[in-house]
Amino acid sequence: RLLAVPAGGEPYSPLPAGMAVPLERNREAIDAVLKQIPEMFANNRHGAPVGTAAVKACVEALKPVGGRVLAFMGTQPTGGLGKLSNRAAQAPNVGAKEAEKEPLRYLAPADKIYTKLATEAAEYQVAIDVFLLAPAQYVDVASLGTLPRISGGTLYRYPGFNTQLDFAQLHNDLRWNVQRPQGLEAVMRVRASNGLGVADYGGFYCKRTPTDVDLPALDCDKAIACNLRYEERLNDGGEAYVQCALLYTTVRGERRIRVHTMAMPITSVLGNVFRAADLEAQTCDMIRKVSARLLGGSASIQNVKDQTITTTVNTLYAYRKFCASNNSTGQLILPEGLKVLPLYCLGLHKSPGMRADAHADDRAAWLLNGLCSPVKMCVPSVYPRNFPVHSLVDECAAEGTEFPPLPPVTWLSAEKLEQDGIYVLEDAREMLVWVGRQVPDAVLRETFGVDHVDHIQSNAAALKQLDTPRSKSLNAFVNCMRRMRSGYLRTRILRRGDPAEAHFYAKLTEDRNIAGMSYVDFLCHVHRLIQNKFQ
Repeated sequence: RLLAVPAGGEPYSPLPAGMAVPLERNREAIDAVLKQIPEMFANNRHGAPVGTAAVKACVEALKPVGGRVLAFMGTQPTGGLGKLSNRAAQAPNVGAKEAEKEPLRYLAPADKIYTKLATEAAEYQVAIDVFLLAPAQYVDVASLGTLPRISGGTLYRYPGFNTQLDFAQLHNDLRWNVQRPQGLEAVMRVRASNGLGVADYGGFYCKRTPTDVDLPALDCDKAIACNLRYEERLNDGGEAYVQCALLYTTVRGERRIRVHTMAMPITSVLGNVFRAADLEAQTCDMIRKVSARLLGGSASIQNVKDQTITTTVNTLYAYRKFCASNNSTGQLILPEGLKVLPLYCLGLHKSPGMRADAHADDRAAWLLNGLCSPVKMCVPSVYPRNFPVHSLVDECAAEGTEFPPLPPVTWLSAEKLEQDGIYVLEDAREMLVWVGRQVPDAVLRETFGVDHVDHIQSNAAALKQLDTPRSKSLNAFVNCMRRMRSGYLRTRILRRGDPAEAHFYAKLTEDRNIAGMSYVDFLCHVHRLIQNKFQ
């Protein structure tokens, strides 16, 4: 039967129950319906897209049983419930410096209905995954991203979606969405021993009570941050304890509880704290705080830049004052575990989340990912890895083409790029293959199947799989990176002098560009700020 919901402004489930049926017993009928849908609506008159209303109807249909909604949106929902407009175009047209001082109000949801809908879905244990397949540039990711953010779902975005270029990534993302380790109907609580308390949480979740975190869905690609509060004096030399209890349902329907307990040594010696400092965790925390603040819609880029610089300077000043006071204040002394903290801070300033010239949807997508990503995904997003791969075949000739170990990385500076080299830059979200103008013809032939660098298909989505040692080594390396990131990592091939090459150079953090100063200049700037605190 065909059940139609005519009102896009007030969507509902056409049946009170029974809309969700077991797949195995109804597979043939479901396949038949999926094949009929394109034919049934081939000649329909197109009206305003009502994607948000469709999500609302799906949530209503799943309320009796809970579950997951996979919403595929090919355009911005400009009609019905939660209709959106191009808010970024309404922002004042000012210069980059002035733009940094303006609050980014378009990063908050455009309509309260998105927060209300996501919270309602979470209450009935329904997670919402959003796949944004829009060829157009702007779809209001900030508003649509609220749905997975509160319901514990996942946001997938394919900017400038092209079926030929992006189908492989969409297919792999969809397959991993179903197959990855995950739990459902979860409730999490963190407890701490005397002297410590839980201040707040961060990530993709719904919090309806002060102590518990509700997670309609929980998967291996996300992490929940927990900030502890110092409440009373702790005994030096003792231990403090933090315990996380998670009650969840497996995909097979088993109800389980999982408990992690961590003991942390207590010390009054600040040097011990710096020796045990976790650079990646501190960077991840900085990214999450920036993301949460900007997505609130009331902060400006300048506000969060000042916040991150203050955090970096205060950390290094404390080490300089209390752990390295015997050295001259004219020297920049950095703790061993946090030597590149200023570099990661600079990388954060140059990321799409904080660049003044970033597109509104690029910024929102980056911040939403930063809000929920685990440490292994956060750090490469501010300081990607750049691998020279032109000598891969020589390095792994003796050991075959198995990775890891991975080849050594280069600094993120144009000075380190050789014109006769090939480089793969990955930031945990995509891979860019950069090809120099002077790469030998024989190497091009064995790697890409072309005789000249100009014959390489710019922005190609996939590497050719040739029966040559170089091609096999490079493809094995790319597949290794994808396995390490648990994602397909959209790949683009860029040759030297290509117009799209600017996207590659924007990720070279250590060079001066429109987004900020060079690493050397930034390090001097941080040093001056530390010296000022001594005066």
